[in-house]
Amino acid sequence: MKKGFGLLIVFIALFSLSNIVVAKDKRTFSGSVDVSEQGLTKLALEVPVGMLTVQVVESDVVTYRVDVEDNSSSWFFVATDLDALVLTQQITDQVLQLKIDEDDITQQWTVSIPKELALQIQVGVGNVEVDGFSQSLKADIGVGSAWVGVNSMDYDHVSAAVGVGEIQVHGFEQGDLLKERVIVSDQLTFTGAGDHQIDIEIGVGDVNLSQHLVSEI
Repeated sequence: MKKGFGLLIVFIALFSLSNIVVAKDKRTFSGSVDVSEQGLTKLALEVPVGMLTVQVVESDVVTYRVDVEDNSSSWFFVATDLDALVLTQQITDQVLQLKIDEDDITQQWTVSIPKELALQIQVGVGNVEVDGFSQSLKADIGVGSAWVGVNSMDYDHVSAAVGVGEIQVHGFEQGDLLKERVIVSDQLTFTGAGDHQIDIEIGVGDVNLSQHLVSEI
């Protein structure tokens, strides 16, 4: 009797374990926010691990798509419950903040924004690509890279700093450009005649600043 009861417990445990192993490992979020209705001036994006692609469009609407994939450790066969994830959308002081607060997933963001919207980006590990941008940008990346295509005439100050890595610049001839490399770190400062600012900081990785669109490099 005890032997049969023990086998039943083992069967239940294996069945439960199999359910965990085959748990859903992908999910997609999407949505849009009307900038003009909300009076928004800035978009703040926070991505612990993943990829962020931002395109500028002739529109008054922010649209986004986020493909998430389970990235949790398989040591104990415990998968992240993607159905329980929540994409937080919060507006404070005319700033729209979008984020999914979960470290054990990979997030791939594709975002379209109006040309008058500034950007604030925070990425733990991953890459950022911003195309055809003309507003203020602040980006903090722990480990990864930033590819930014802008018109240098729109900016009065641009700064970029990489703790370990390299900064590449294409264009930016109409202004004062200072680039300084110290052993493994790299720093760049640009002063122009525009109205906006760019501030990019990366712990380990690379920055590519281009006068042209990223797609043209």
